[in-house]
Amino acid sequence: MASAREKEKGRAAPLRVATAPLHELSRDELSVFLYVALLPEETRALVKELGLTVPGFRTEALGDVERCDVIADEILLHPASAELVLGALAKAFESPPLPRLSMEPAEWEELLRLCGSDSALAAALWRALSDRDAKVRQAAAPVLDDLARHYYGPPEGGAEGGAGEGEEPPPEEAADLERSLERAEARLRESEARAAERAGEARRKAEEQREKLQSALREARAGESRAAEEAARAREDASEARRESARLRSELEAIRASDASVEAQRLRSEARDLGGRVHALEARLERVLRRGEELEAELSRSRAGEDAKAQPPIPEPAGEGAEGEPGESEATFLLPVYTREFYDSLDGWDRRIQRAAFKQAHLLALDHRHPSLRALPLEGLPGYYRVRVATDVRLIYRRAERQNTVEVLSLIDREDLDRYIRQAKTRG
Repeated sequence: MASAREKEKGRAAPLRVATAPLHELSRDELSVFLYVALLPEETRALVKELGLTVPGFRTEALGDVERCDVIADEILLHPASAELVLGALAKAFESPPLPRLSMEPAEWEELLRLCGSDSALAAALWRALSDRDAKVRQAAAPVLDDLARHYYGPPEGGAEGGAGEGEEPPPEEAADLERSLERAEARLRESEARAAERAGEARRKAEEQREKLQSALREARAGESRAAEEAARAREDASEARRESARLRSELEAIRASDASVEAQRLRSEARDLGGRVHALEARLERVLRRGEELEAELSRSRAGEDAKAQPPIPEPAGEGAEGEPGESEATFLLPVYTREFYDSLDGWDRRIQRAAFKQAHLLALDHRHPSLRALPLEGLPGYYRVRVATDVRLIYRRAERQNTVEVLSLIDREDLDRYIRQAKTRG
């Protein structure tokens, strides 16, 4: 009873080719199914019948795999196109095998893996001959007879295994067996041709892949060589740049050291010159002061002698002389006061002019009416006078409010007199 129920469970309604939902497969799954199920001329006919094209390629030049990919894309995009493919499968296989057999998914997976092996027929016969049901074991006998006739030829005496001695099979059974054998042989030839074509395609692809790998390897080696050369050049350039940078840095340091040395030497020289100038001016000032004291003492003695004699002085005509300051009737000693402006104005003049300026200042202190001074008042500046030092050089001075002193103001070029007068007015 259990065996009968199992048999009933394993039976189902017969399947039809048109019921296969090919669009449920993925692109790769559908493409490889078409590749193993259909012959190259069948896929070419399907591509032509479906009117499929590939931009940039001729459909006649497409390989088997590319044609299967194009058909799979068309089915996934338009599921109705699967009818032509199912028709080609029905024409090739008539109907799906085992149409009334119902098995679990795991059993189907095992069966499909078995069919994909090289020993699928032997394993299937082994399974049938090992079955517990005698009828299943007997079902393997016709297949074994067909194989025996195919590989070993008809039995001796014209008798066939499975029939009585000297007895021939019925005509209908013989015709069925002949048709089965022809279909098996046709399928075998197709399988062999397909295997040979696939092997050739695989060899061609392997050769193309090998050529691509070799080309890529050559390019990689060439790129590696170029990279090594560029890296070597970059290292040489970097080394040269470092050497050049070190050289420029040393030259810059040397230039800076040289400039600093020259500047320090110049500053020391200027400092020595200024020190000597200051000492000379201080010595001259000291001599002038001593001379002024001597002249004041002599003047005091002279005045004391004149007072003792009680002789009135001889008056001189009032007014401004041709030379000298207005309102002065006699030459008196004046104490020179050298201003900061005077010392600043000495810069830029050579020592000959500087000595002449001090000489004229000293003579101005002794006798401001001396003819060589050519003392003249400055127009627009009351109390300011100028004396001649050289042809184009003038010394500016003025009488101080303190008695018997004269302020030596500036040593200027004669052309700068107008500018000096404007600046003095502004300061005043």
